[in-house]
Amino acid sequence: MLSTLHTNDAPSTITRLLTWGRAVSGHGFGATGAGAASASQDLCDCKQPTETPKDELKVLGATDEEIATANCQRGVGCQICGGTATRVRALYEVMPFKDALKELVLQGVLRSRSRERRFAKACEPAQSGVRKICEGVTSVDEVARITAGD
Repeated sequence: MLSTLHTNDAPSTITRLLTWGRAVSGHGFGATGAGAASASQDLCDCKQPTETPKDELKVLGATDEEIATANCQRGVGCQICGGTATRVRALYEVMPFKDALKELVLQGVLRSRSRERRFAKACEPAQSGVRKICEGVTSVDEVARITAGD
């Protein structure tokens, strides 16, 4: 079954389900994962190469390998994009509910937002924003804007 819960991020799904009393049943935790999407402004084709912002990428969760191979770009602005240097796309976050996470839910450990966020970081949800920065598709500033609540 696929359903929408309208949370701000994938890890918030756990809190929402627990709040509704739906995450845990007599048969255990039945969800297989959660996903979230946010609108992002990708760089227009008028972009130009720029220096890789290593510190900012680290803060966003990039690996050393991703940073070393990054092809960072910056927007310039042209007639096609109306001088904005951007076009709208989406960032995706996927958090599979692995056995370790399911066990914590069943034990009632993830009742607080802070515990949930710490565990979500340990689960390493997909970092499509970092990937898009390293591919030169979007900018560090844009991903930081979208993920500011993280």
